[in-house]
Amino acid sequence: MNPIPRPELSHRLRRQFTRYRFYADTEIVWESAKRWGRVTNISRKGMFIEIVDAPPLDSAFPMLLALNIPLQIDCVVRRIVPGRGIGVSISLPGQSRKRFEALLLALGAGADPAATSASVSRTVESRVAEPRVMARAAAGGKS
Repeated sequence: MNPIPRPELSHRLRRQFTRYRFYADTEIVWESAKRWGRVTNISRKGMFIEIVDAPPLDSAFPMLLALNIPLQIDCVVRRIVPGRGIGVSISLPGQSRKRFEALLLALGAGADPAATSASVSRTVESRVAEPRVMARAAAGGKS
């Protein structure tokens, strides 16, 4: 049996959770100043944020994800891509956890979590009735 090459093993271990393409503006508060960025992908434990003036590696900061009702997420910078942005690990305070789970569920079902009434293609509509409700919850709407 041949061992898995180190780069491949590293990649396999790094992608523990499904990563979703997701675009949303974000407000970051770091060193008593507000900075704005754009989330380009998201997973259960992290996200990538395009930002010009990035905080340094291992910096912790709160952010607000721009949904219908902003979602608070606590972040720690884990990777810096010069000229592009930062990879962050995340933790979710209090009620944000349920809304974040609903956001991921909606993304996994192909729904638009930012819309009050999520639209889902007819081919998957019957299989995703619950994720539609969860999408509205992620967006801060009533279910």
